[in-house]
Amino acid sequence: MSGSLPGLAGDEGGAIGTAERPSRDSVGEPAGSSGRRGGQHVLIVPDGGADRYRGNQGSPLAAASIETIDRLADEGVCGRMSTLYGDLPRESLVAHLGLLGWEPHRHYPHGRASCELLALEGVELGDDDLAFRANLVHMQGDVLRSYNADLVPSRTAQPLIERVNDRLRREFPSFELYHNSDFRNTLVVRGAGIAAEELVCPEPHEHQGEPFDLACLVCAATAAAGHFAERLNRYLALVRELLDGEPANALFPWSASRALCLPPFGDSAEIAAGSMVVGAMDFLHGLARAGGMGWIHVGTGRPVTDYAGKGQATVACLEEGYRFVLCHVNAPDEASHMGDLDAKVASLEQIDRHVVAPVVEHFERHPEALGSVAVVPDHYTNLQAAWNELARCDAHSIEPVPFLLWDGGRTRDRVRCFDEDSAVGGRYGRHPVSHLDLLPLMGVATGVAAGDRAVAEDER
Repeated sequence: MSGSLPGLAGDEGGAIGTAERPSRDSVGEPAGSSGRRGGQHVLIVPDGGADRYRGNQGSPLAAASIETIDRLADEGVCGRMSTLYGDLPRESLVAHLGLLGWEPHRHYPHGRASCELLALEGVELGDDDLAFRANLVHMQGDVLRSYNADLVPSRTAQPLIERVNDRLRREFPSFELYHNSDFRNTLVVRGAGIAAEELVCPEPHEHQGEPFDLACLVCAATAAAGHFAERLNRYLALVRELLDGEPANALFPWSASRALCLPPFGDSAEIAAGSMVVGAMDFLHGLARAGGMGWIHVGTGRPVTDYAGKGQATVACLEEGYRFVLCHVNAPDEASHMGDLDAKVASLEQIDRHVVAPVVEHFERHPEALGSVAVVPDHYTNLQAAWNELARCDAHSIEPVPFLLWDGGRTRDRVRCFDEDSAVGGRYGRHPVSHLDLLPLMGVATGVAAGDRAVAEDER
């Protein structure tokens, strides 16, 4: 077995989907051809798994039966990790940039849409173009009743997007609407001529139940952006007319962004055997592609997803010899946005049973290969239905998330189970670490440049 986690010695209080292999020029040779220095490392992200909600059994993490995760907490070290910032959007791309070693203040493209666009073949974003995330939503009169049109499936959504493009292409030739999955779409505006920062776009999941006039939904933050905002709002009003009577009857653009450009993951690192991302979300696919990482698509972004397939794909990557594997499961986040406590608890239990347990079993069969396993929710996603609307908390709140690191039991603290409150008593509970510290703490040689870490230190 590999040595203990760096800086942590001692004891203190379904079927695998489509795959894209990383370029060997950017991430090295396949594992097994060179030494196993540092071993293999797995990062498991239950998206939005942390929560402010406290019921009779505590938070969803505390209420869930997560025997393997609790075992790793007992045999490893725990703490809290800052993954979001007060001056950046509270969203998964910001969190994942840091988890993978890229400083968000330097690399965040102001929004997530351009990252999701990278998941689509043959669509490029120019320097003067803008991309928006574009939810299909359900409006009841002027009230936003569902930010995801009640999880409209792609089989229903795709024809609606085609209708919009067919009907509005002549009047709006610079507008290109692409379907991603389910309610998720990307709107590209060619030659926008303004910066993403010059627009104010409300986030639909933060404003469900509120009234909106789609004819003036997007606001200009500068005088120069005024004409663009007016034209975009006219487009949205016409989309509303075209989709009248449909279960998804309006388009809600947000998270405007410019093109995403990243240095390769681990470009000055010792990850000689490659890296892989297992997931279903387009922003992660785009992040993997931008950073030169491999990608395997498994499941969906819903609470009902292929948990077993994700676990199987992760273990298959380890057996193939990849040195670093990130497995992402979006289900807890979506369950929280739906206000479904039972679904969130169940999703955490499925992650424990079908993702974490198989990874641990793999390393128990191959202890010499173990570098580290980390379980890190990327941010809090707080259940809305459990809160009085007059005291509503933000869906994504900024407090540090609980995390655990496991190296086979060589390094421990006094935490015995994994949840938000227990993590406070861990080695990194009283003084939270940054998500930029995760890869070094795991023992993964990081590609964070000195300039990136300097920026991070200035922002803390």
